[in-house]
Amino acid sequence: MSGHRYGRGLYKDSENGVLMGVCAGIANHFSFSRNGVRLIAIFSLLFMFWPTIVAYAVAGMVLRDRPLYYGGRDERSFWRRNSSHQEG
Repeated sequence: MSGHRYGRGLYKDSENGVLMGVCAGIANHFSFSRNGVRLIAIFSLLFMFWPTIVAYAVAGMVLRDRPLYYGGRDERSFWRRNSSHQEG
């Protein structure tokens, strides 16, 4: 789902990520290619190893997981809609 933004904010995308989903989340948020962001991360590792490792680890711990979306709706509205159908 490249190019599709999931809600607002910056999230890590573990479902489409390789390590912690940080690069995939950044790519999703800014509508970049996941592979392009990964290449930038690899070049950063080559030239600035420790700052890149620290920044990636902090981002992996601080960023929340991408919210789940079903049929174009976020998880909360999906369950709200489905529970209202079952009650009535």
